[in-house]
Amino acid sequence: MPVTFKVATHEANKVKHSYALKNADELLATTRDRRASKTTRSKELLQSSLAHPDFSRITATHNGFVNTVVDAYNEHHHLVLRPDDVWIAILGQFNIYVNAHAEDLRNHFVAHEGKKRLVVEAVGTRYTVDFGSLAQQMTDLIHKNVVDNDLKDWILPDFSTTTKSDTVTCAVLMMATLKAYFDYTMHLTCGIPSVTLDGDRSDWVKILERIDKLDAFGEEPKAWANLLRPILRRFVSAFDGEPDLDFWGKVCHHYNNFSGPSYLSGWITAFCVWSSKGKWQGPKLSPDARAYMPEGPLKLQLDGINYGFIQSGYVPTGFCEVDVNLNDNGEIFDCMMVSGHVARLTTGDDLDTVRPMPAWFMFIKEGSEDSSGN
Repeated sequence: MPVTFKVATHEANKVKHSYALKNADELLATTRDRRASKTTRSKELLQSSLAHPDFSRITATHNGFVNTVVDAYNEHHHLVLRPDDVWIAILGQFNIYVNAHAEDLRNHFVAHEGKKRLVVEAVGTRYTVDFGSLAQQMTDLIHKNVVDNDLKDWILPDFSTTTKSDTVTCAVLMMATLKAYFDYTMHLTCGIPSVTLDGDRSDWVKILERIDKLDAFGEEPKAWANLLRPILRRFVSAFDGEPDLDFWGKVCHHYNNFSGPSYLSGWITAFCVWSSKGKWQGPKLSPDARAYMPEGPLKLQLDGINYGFIQSGYVPTGFCEVDVNLNDNGEIFDCMMVSGHVARLTTGDDLDTVRPMPAWFMFIKEGSEDSSGN
């Protein structure tokens, strides 16, 4: 429960704003330009905690805590302070001290020499990811690499007034306080934001059971079934509340959420084991028809099964063709049916969702004429 008390007998004065800031960019530039030391200027502001503030009420200052308290005293304004405000001010001073005595304090924080690089990853681009969340993830990595197991919990606030913005602010303060011991990298990658598996769990179990029949068709189909089983098991387990997020991050490449190469090395290659001409292009086969490949950097392994890689240009067609003779009441036509995965369908109110679109076609071949003799 907040407490309010009178300090002086005079009334409060209205705050006078000499200049109205326009946006977060201007606030950042104005605040940092008022520092005595040289600063790196911002080329492009990517994100901030200031979503939709009323900038007409905000005044830039190089120390928002001290100067606000001093202004309240000198200009006769009411003052409101939160626990988080005071704690952030304490961390700001602590940050300055630690960085001024980094080597003297090294043993208090880390066991390594020099700087250790810490990397956090997220799916998206610099315009879509949540940098606040990445900063919080970075504190988890810092926690794993410092000697003081209580440091993270000591720094991050957990007061009754604490907001997400306060937590992120303190997370960045933690990063800055320990910057003499760590380099920080935020790696943004490609990936699937979410996956929806339609149908029931029993449907996916049926597919898993159906592929057992492949074993009877030869060495290559048997190896293919071995590649498919770990994948389908993970489809099924998703219905048990156990989605394997690491698995979905490796759909295209054996590195989680990796992108860029001209080849595929993730589990999607199990759906490309034969070329369009029927030549095996999956992993090398072992004597017991288990797909395998030599140890090396291009290897994804699921349940002891190793997956191969293919160049993107060798992805086989996902549809098939079959000739059909059509007798239409005595009129004979040379036809063809085409069936399979022929397109990608975009759905969702925001047009941000895709799904495979299987379809079939029946057509009379060009040049075909009625051969009924009529």
